[in-house]
Amino acid sequence: MPRLFDPFQGSVQTRTKSSIVIAWGAYVGRFIDSSVPLNLIDPAADSLEKHACTTPVQISLGRVFQRGPNDAIDITVDTMGAGVRHALISTRSLSKDVCESHVAGFGLNRCQQLGQKGSCSSIVTRVPGNVVQIDCGREHSAMIVEKKDRTKTVMVCGSNSYGQLGIGINKYSGSINVDQHEPQLHTSGLVELTAMQHILWSGETPAKVQCGMDHTVILTSSGRVFGMGWGSDGQLGTGPGSTSSHDRPVQVFGLDDVPIVDISSSTDFTLALSKDGRLFYWGNSEYGQCMTGEKIDQVLAPIEMPFNNGKIIGIAAGGSHTLVLSSNGRVYVCGYGAIGLGAGAISFLRPTLVQGVSDIVYIAASTDRCIALDDQRRVYSWGLGNCAGRLGNGSISENMHTPVRLDIDPALVQSDLIALGNDIALLASGSDSCSAGTV
Repeated sequence: MPRLFDPFQGSVQTRTKSSIVIAWGAYVGRFIDSSVPLNLIDPAADSLEKHACTTPVQISLGRVFQRGPNDAIDITVDTMGAGVRHALISTRSLSKDVCESHVAGFGLNRCQQLGQKGSCSSIVTRVPGNVVQIDCGREHSAMIVEKKDRTKTVMVCGSNSYGQLGIGINKYSGSINVDQHEPQLHTSGLVELTAMQHILWSGETPAKVQCGMDHTVILTSSGRVFGMGWGSDGQLGTGPGSTSSHDRPVQVFGLDDVPIVDISSSTDFTLALSKDGRLFYWGNSEYGQCMTGEKIDQVLAPIEMPFNNGKIIGIAAGGSHTLVLSSNGRVYVCGYGAIGLGAGAISFLRPTLVQGVSDIVYIAASTDRCIALDDQRRVYSWGLGNCAGRLGNGSISENMHTPVRLDIDPALVQSDLIALGNDIALLASGSDSCSAGTV
């Protein structure tokens, strides 16, 4: 079951590859066997909800990868990512002689955040190498790719309005002579982040990438952290007095002697877990999600978060809330919004135990929702604003103020590969024993 990424052990993931993906929320209704009775939202609804599914259901990978509706097609999922109204799923080439991945994207694609231009129900992009990890932001996506020579690189696509792709100038580059340089507001497809290659040490590789709304954070195999993109709330962690945006990767301030083993970001703040178990925070904390007991609009340099509830084995940055998983299987939350502490609980400035779940082995958070997976492979969800059925409980209107177990057969949950976006959720299973459209 899940294990934190540890760059000092030289391994990115211990996930089981999957031939089944269970999904709920926006757009997923396009990829479901039409013969299966489903809880779909009214087809006359707006563009976000008319293809939404309010309960978890198996999607056809054949449809997603444009290979036909037959779910028996041999597609093995390596990794997935989901952001604000878009998602990506990656599979490797079936040929052993070809080092190549196919990445299928669906959802919004205004800035080509799916990998290339297009407006089909799904878009499939060939990637030169094996995609080992994906994350998605508001209108951009990033992935770590292992090349044929076993070296790793970061590839990016989508909006670069704030420099979040790290590929150069953006519309806020005030020092740039606009007569000589046209700001690159988005890519024309998937491109390699070559700037990372110039700042990595010998033998150092990208290990994990996280996308906030309009910024990107990269963890390296030696435990260094870099940020790029929008920095007005300090989400790049570049130091006291610094709220500048950066269109190239810059190293996070003050962590030179603190090897980091995990990072998390989904909106405008970042969490980082050190090798010795300390938790750090930078970015927006206007709702007190930094756990210090006070509300701070801008945390411009990493601060250590107080946590005295056991060894930390999981972290998840939500919209205005922070989740922490302790080695005792308990989940603690701080901040405002999707905190799972009851309808009357609005905000908490200190780590508070989430009731109703125990023996948890994996957590995830997005803007207004959270997911927890326990050691019996049961999936729990909670959050606010259930548009497009994103909470997975069969409703489009009800908030879930406390954890609710989702209707997913634990036998199908054979992997901790979960992608939790703003309006889309994807859960990969290591099993191939069920028929399309049934969970």
